[in-house]
Amino acid sequence: MPELTAASLMEHHQAASVLAGLLEGNGRFIAGEPRYKRDITAARQHAPGQKPGAVVFTCIDSRVTAESVFDCDFGQLLVVRTAGHVPDRAAVGSLEFAAAEMGVGLVVVLGHERCGAVAAALNAVQDDTHDPRTDYLVEQLWQPASQALSESTDAEAAASQAMRLQVRRTVADLGRRSSLDGVLVVGAVYDLDTGAVSLVDEP
Repeated sequence: MPELTAASLMEHHQAASVLAGLLEGNGRFIAGEPRYKRDITAARQHAPGQKPGAVVFTCIDSRVTAESVFDCDFGQLLVVRTAGHVPDRAAVGSLEFAAAEMGVGLVVVLGHERCGAVAAALNAVQDDTHDPRTDYLVEQLWQPASQALSESTDAEAAASQAMRLQVRRTVADLGRRSSLDGVLVVGAVYDLDTGAVSLVDEP
C-alpha cells in the first residue's frame, strides 16, 4: 500500500482530489445533510452515460452502502463487492476494467467492523475447522485471522485487527498489479455506529 503522504498523493493529484471529495461526502452523510437524493429524477438524468471518479471495493454487508456513505449520485461511483473484500478474479477483473476502460484512477478498499466473513475466518482458525459453505472465504482470510488472533487476546480486538489486516493485504495485492499501474489504491474503514470513514495507513 502506498503511504498516504503529501508526496505520494501529489503524484496522484486527480485521484487525491477525488478521494478528498469522497471524504467530504462522508462528512455530509454523518451530518445528515446529503447533497444527492438519488431519486428517479436523478436516475433518468444520468441514464445516458456515466463518469465515475472512483471504485469502492467493499464487503457484501447490507449495512455498507458506498453510495450513501460517500454521498454520491448516480454515475459517480463504481462499487465492487465480495465478502470480506476478498480480491478474487472477478473482483480484480472488474477493477482492471474500471481503470482500463473507464479511466478510473482511484480504488478505495473499504472494510468495516463486525464483518461476518472475518468472524467466520476467526472462528475457523480458533476451532481449526472448515465449513464447505465458507471454505473459500476462510482460506482467503485465514492469514489475517490467524495473525490477529496471535496478536490479541480479546475477541473484539482480534476481529477489528483481522479486518484491518485484510484491508492492508487487499491494498498491497492490488498495488502490485501492473494492470493497475497509475491507480491510487487506498484502504479505509467504515464505522457502522458513527457512519465515519477513516483511512488506514501503513502499519
